[in-house]
Amino acid sequence: MPKPRKTPAQAEPAPPPPPRRTAMRRATAERKLRILERLTAGVSVPHIARTEDLTIRRVRQIIAEMLAKREVDPPAGFVQLQIARLGDAMQVAHTLMMEGDLKAMDRVIKLAGELDRYHGYGRVEIAAAPAPALQLAKPAPEKDEAEIFRPATR
Repeated sequence: MPKPRKTPAQAEPAPPPPPRRTAMRRATAERKLRILERLTAGVSVPHIARTEDLTIRRVRQIIAEMLAKREVDPPAGFVQLQIARLGDAMQVAHTLMMEGDLKAMDRVIKLAGELDRYHGYGRVEIAAAPAPALQLAKPAPEKDEAEIFRPATR
């Protein structure tokens, strides 16, 4: 009895990639994650390049590739990066404020404003409540001085 032929949909899955190839991909992914974490923490590109033993130009290329491969456009990627940075700074400032550092309160307020701006909340104009219509009391009828100062009669 002949063996039935397999259709392309029934074909066996491709063999796993060789271990070396997988290891290199994993190392590249881990490097990109480290670069993104450092960038989010506010570390400068030259410092990241020194730490990762890369050139500044290569680190910038990696960052551009990461932003380009994301499903969002690069400006939105930049906004997400800034929001992450501001979030970290907000945690530090809030902790200092709760420990009693009054100067940190100013920073918290400024950071909250920046976060609002990056989240798309502009300055909100609060409309003043309309002033209630004042109803003036009817003026009392004027009295003569003679009537006001007249001695009381019993």
